[in-house]
Amino acid sequence: MKAKSLINLLLIGIVLAVLPVSAQEKTSYRLPGDPVKAWAEVEQVHQALRAPDGWRTHSPTAEEVTEFQKKVRESAISFADKAREFMARFPTDENIGDARIILVHALNHAVAAGDSDAEKQIAVFVSAVLADKSIPEDDRVAVLLYSGNTTFMKKAGMRLFTEGMSKLHEESETASIDNMHAALKQFPTNSLIYTMLVAVAQRSTGERQKQLATEIADASGAPPDARNLANHILNGTKPYQVGKPLEIHFTALDGREVDLAKLTGKVVLVEFWSTSCGPCIGEIPRIKGVYEKLHDRGFEVVAISLDDKETVLRNFVKQKELPWPQYFDGKGWRNQFAARYGISSIPTMWLVDNRGNLRSTFARFTLEQSVTSLLTEDISASK
Repeated sequence: MKAKSLINLLLIGIVLAVLPVSAQEKTSYRLPGDPVKAWAEVEQVHQALRAPDGWRTHSPTAEEVTEFQKKVRESAISFADKAREFMARFPTDENIGDARIILVHALNHAVAAGDSDAEKQIAVFVSAVLADKSIPEDDRVAVLLYSGNTTFMKKAGMRLFTEGMSKLHEESETASIDNMHAALKQFPTNSLIYTMLVAVAQRSTGERQKQLATEIADASGAPPDARNLANHILNGTKPYQVGKPLEIHFTALDGREVDLAKLTGKVVLVEFWSTSCGPCIGEIPRIKGVYEKLHDRGFEVVAISLDDKETVLRNFVKQKELPWPQYFDGKGWRNQFAARYGISSIPTMWLVDNRGNLRSTFARFTLEQSVTSLLTEDISASK
């Protein structure tokens, strides 16, 4: 954001504070007055900045790339402005943190499309966010990490759209690691950064994995769960054991008390998921089908939500009529059970047998047959 633009926003706030209601109503806004509708419009940024679907099957011409480059610059700046407006008008909305991310996300795409001013706007915005101690640390860290992508986006340019992230994965991964190391210099004990570093270590191989895991395990500022997972990586082990019990107990979103240790005699699906995860949502009909068919025979579902907005989760559960208990702590990927068991991708679906032991960590594609088989096992059999 330019300094002039920042001053203008501040002046607008001052003017609105002193103008009568009739004058305020004349203020020109781009977003609807309802924060839910306004946010739905801001979220369209992801669709707006996607490369044309046709580019997946054929290489675009130079003319097509030039035309799309112009469209990206215009759309990105437009959505950055919408994010700014959302933050100014709805400063206490639960989506305010994501609005900051979308602003940086949009401007980063403008950088990739060759907008020379967007990089300066990112720098000014990030500086203001980092200086504002009223913003929760994780939110400031998230903005810092996203802004760290600017150099990568500038280097990638239009390849981001013509080749796609899959072909730029190695460059992106290296840039992400550099971003996290830089962020740790400012926030040396931040658990969000370490959670992300662990996730990178888990999906890495060879020397990179060893180096990252060692770094995390030896870091005095790393949280215990992150160091524990790093040591598992170094030792070639898992933070759970198939054939052994899982320690999961909590008070669900609807007030139910859930304890896997007290569900002996039941076959339990433990599902790690999120309402923002497309594949997770795609699994719901199948899970509901198996639940309705086998619940009376002793099948239960325990959901571990990696959402960070309670209202969104509650509304989704109500809309989809999900009858099983939901664990929610608002920490997203730092959810206590996800952190304890090293969950780095979702949906992750585990099955616990009627003796309380973890039997499968890959239940997603064989759910009904696996549950049916486990329901027929003799609970009195030796563990």
